[in-house]
Amino acid sequence: MTDHNTFSSGVQRHGENHPMVSLILLLTLVFAGAIIFGVLSVFVGLATTNPSADIGQLLSGNAANTDFIKIVQAGSSIGMFVIPALLMRVVEKRRYRYLDFDTQVNPMLWLIVVGIMFFSAPIFEQAIKLNEQMKLPEALAGIENWMKAKEAELERLTNQLLADTTYSGLFINLIVVAVIPAIGEEFIFRGCVQGILVRWLKNPHVSIWLTAIIFSAIHLQFYGFLPRMLLGALFGYLLFWGKNIWLPVLAHFLNNAAATISAFYLRRQGKSLDDMDLSAQIPTYFYFLSFVLTAVLLYQYYKTTMVRNT
Repeated sequence: MTDHNTFSSGVQRHGENHPMVSLILLLTLVFAGAIIFGVLSVFVGLATTNPSADIGQLLSGNAANTDFIKIVQAGSSIGMFVIPALLMRVVEKRRYRYLDFDTQVNPMLWLIVVGIMFFSAPIFEQAIKLNEQMKLPEALAGIENWMKAKEAELERLTNQLLADTTYSGLFINLIVVAVIPAIGEEFIFRGCVQGILVRWLKNPHVSIWLTAIIFSAIHLQFYGFLPRMLLGALFGYLLFWGKNIWLPVLAHFLNNAAATISAFYLRRQGKSLDDMDLSAQIPTYFYFLSFVLTAVLLYQYYKTTMVRNT
């Protein structure tokens, strides 16, 4: 029987590096990837959109520069997340197994993941509303104003990225907003950071939640911190129990894709993204039902993985 207190199927072969060494190596790869791919994506964006444009103007986020911004965002995400995680897997393959692509997955788990993401949506919607009520003390008004300004800036960028109402634009948005972030962020956070923290702290639950906090904080969207942290913890447990990295990748993709497709159809109807807030139309009892169904599916997910490992 496989012990669920042991995270991942990685095993010590030639003596594991100290987790601090592994973390420094990972951060170095992320930093290098961000610079190299960031610069490359800027040049690719210039070459394919407007070679004569001013780089500063393009990076300012004007509506006419959406294609350039998508190229830079996609390239930067690949450089910061996907490539470093894959390199980490190769560099330390004789010491620890970070990304498990090979563990067999019970087909039922894929269906359960889809069900969890569908039925948990109202829970995360409520977490968003709760987070938006955050109010800092008067003494921290300056920090709160900065947070609001940062939130408005990121919201404007999101609106710009999702403004295309063509089906080809939807396809590209799904790649940039759903596919690449789902793969990259799960590879780096759940596949690498969480694994390193488990080795270091010797407590998978603390490591899962700490990784979720880091995952949420790195997005710099303070009024979405709570729901993103909860999502990160959910993804962490999907990997902890299911062992295969593609399980949280699927969950992450479904979350991002649902938002992207919803925004697309709202735009097609001439509505704004603010109309995605359906909380006022959802009866109170539905949140309780959402919680119960999500809990039942999570338990079934856990039980299914336990059966596989006995």
